[in-house]
Amino acid sequence: MQKLDKATKRQILFLLTAMFFLGVSATDIYIASLPQMVADFHSTPQMVNLTLSSYSIGIAFGVLFTGELSNRFGRRKVLLYGVGCFSVAAGLITFTPYIWGIIILRIIQSFGCSVILIVPRLILKDSMDEREQVHANGVLLIGLIISPAIAPVLGAYIATYLSWNYCFLFSAIAGLLLVIITLKILPETNLNRTNKIPPLRRYLKGYLSLFKNKVFITLTLIYACGVAAYFAFIGISSYLYIDYLHISPIKYSYIFLGLSAAYLVGNQLMQLLNRKKEPLVNIIGIGVYSTASGVVILIISLFVDNLTIIAVLATIAILLMRVANALITPPIQIKIMSHFHTQSAQALGLNMCIGFSVNSLATYMVTMLPTYPLLSFVLSSGFFIGICLAAYQINRKIVS
Repeated sequence: MQKLDKATKRQILFLLTAMFFLGVSATDIYIASLPQMVADFHSTPQMVNLTLSSYSIGIAFGVLFTGELSNRFGRRKVLLYGVGCFSVAAGLITFTPYIWGIIILRIIQSFGCSVILIVPRLILKDSMDEREQVHANGVLLIGLIISPAIAPVLGAYIATYLSWNYCFLFSAIAGLLLVIITLKILPETNLNRTNKIPPLRRYLKGYLSLFKNKVFITLTLIYACGVAAYFAFIGISSYLYIDYLHISPIKYSYIFLGLSAAYLVGNQLMQLLNRKKEPLVNIIGIGVYSTASGVVILIISLFVDNLTIIAVLATIAILLMRVANALITPPIQIKIMSHFHTQSAQALGLNMCIGFSVNSLATYMVTMLPTYPLLSFVLSSGFFIGICLAAYQINRKIVS
């Protein structure tokens, strides 16, 4: 373990938390601008939403190999290249006049984000004992929680008073500042680098064994489809609230403040149930049925004519789904690492890969009926929660 003094550890933790915020915010910061991008590029919601889907799919594949790259070449170097890649791609998006160019650059940007999501955790493992890691990972989680609250509001103001392009310029400048700070304060923490990257067939063999395991598949489907129902909202919400319900982009962005609060509520409920020694499978079940309740409320909204009531019902539904995310994701990842102890790193990496891939599908699929955003949201979220419910019931039978 790399020995660092407390002051250095605090500086590094602050830096890594800022990076987490930056990586997650790259989706949320321009979410209110999607309808304007459709107009500016004379395009369709389906095409513009590929800027969301491509980012998720790039992260899905990047997280599979980022850890090994940092084992071979060092945490500091890989993190610098990752954040640099993220920032340069964001800067180029600012001045790209074609939607396909933005989609390609978003894939490049997502590879940088995959580094941001994986390498900081490895840096903490290298430089802190277990008790310090628990605290540090809790601090990192703050970056993941506050980003969906702050970034959409910040992006809505930037787009309203400047232009949506400047949302990406903001990300680029912030990223380059973090690169400079990293160069100054972050030492190399990986003191035992590997001599070579393991052969691809080793990964494929391990992943194939996981795909054949019913416990892994059911747990992963619960996680991926439960979160995908929320990502369907991410993909359609700006069209639903701004175009269909005629809510201003800035007022629409305030919904994400409520979503962050809902996640915190779900997290607190999850911890309360855990302290009461409630079985993890039951905690996951509460999350699954909470998401299903959100879909039921959305179905009810289809039969309402008043736009204000529709807005209220849709918001209540997504708040329930967001609470559910906090009840589903951590327990499932704990169960996966516990069940596949010797394969925990591979199992968790593949779980995240499938999760981000399904999220990508959700943000794209939900725009299939762009003229009817509410119906499209109901159908997409209903499809994913149906799979989630079925996987949960199968998993209960397997483990019982």
